[in-house]
Amino acid sequence: MNIAYLISAHTDAPQLRRLVEALHPEAHFFIHIDKKSDIQPFVSLLKGENIHFLDNRLDVRWGTIIEVQYQMALIKAAIDYPIRFDRIFFLSGMDYPLWSNERISAWLESIGDREVLSGIDMSTEHVSKQQRDLYSTARPFFAVDSFSNKTNQRLSIACRKIKKFFGCRKSLVLPNGWHLYKGSAWWCISEDLARHIHEVYSTDTRLVQYFIDSFGQAETLIQTIAFNSPEWAPKCELHTGAYPGLAALTPLHFIIYEPVIKIMDESDYDTLMQSGRMFTRKLLSGKSDKLVEMLHGRK
Repeated sequence: MNIAYLISAHTDAPQLRRLVEALHPEAHFFIHIDKKSDIQPFVSLLKGENIHFLDNRLDVRWGTIIEVQYQMALIKAAIDYPIRFDRIFFLSGMDYPLWSNERISAWLESIGDREVLSGIDMSTEHVSKQQRDLYSTARPFFAVDSFSNKTNQRLSIACRKIKKFFGCRKSLVLPNGWHLYKGSAWWCISEDLARHIHEVYSTDTRLVQYFIDSFGQAETLIQTIAFNSPEWAPKCELHTGAYPGLAALTPLHFIIYEPVIKIMDESDYDTLMQSGRMFTRKLLSGKSDKLVEMLHGRK
């Protein structure tokens, strides 16, 4: 089975190396390093014909369309590569596998044509008004080079408040009739679905325009494309009813989000082993070292 791991990272090169070294040695790794970060520590620690750092690096800003842009850049790097991949994972550099490579491969073989991509329709009345309001609030993003990051952020927030005050809301049904779906930025899909997602993103200008000022685009654009497709929606994991929380919409990872994203350490080992999840995040060099030793020893 040919596997590609798409990885976004901005810090902690040693942790990224531990992640890559723990995964399938025959897999290919396509890696985007935030333009704000020094890439040299990453390049010096990760070498090999199966390691591919993206040349066109983006200045990533959380909660902006730039997150989608690096997602799509990584997808394009994988689908343009001469090898055809059976499975494409999207990970963070601060992830770590809880399963052995043999168990991952066996599980991938067992799921057939299932796409490991979860989503929930945010336009239904089953989703709380608070959640629907969150995603119907327009969030313009300013990135004026001559302004400081703080100034750009203040302008973005001010514009958002003005739009909200005057009742400018985003419909949770897109102009083309598609419903807005939300999931997680971490998933595992086939190359065929990856190609479909990239093709729609590259050609549907109205779709991209809708998401430019949306909330959490990295967790909605890909899901919206997949779940509005008659071909691909039946193969994905649809959640119905009330919004279950981001952890429940992250099918492969064990994550503790509340009150903030928890950095895992050795005290979390038993919980992680009982979770049944394939990966965990997030890990940090200097704090998670003992946990990595325990996980690696278990393999």
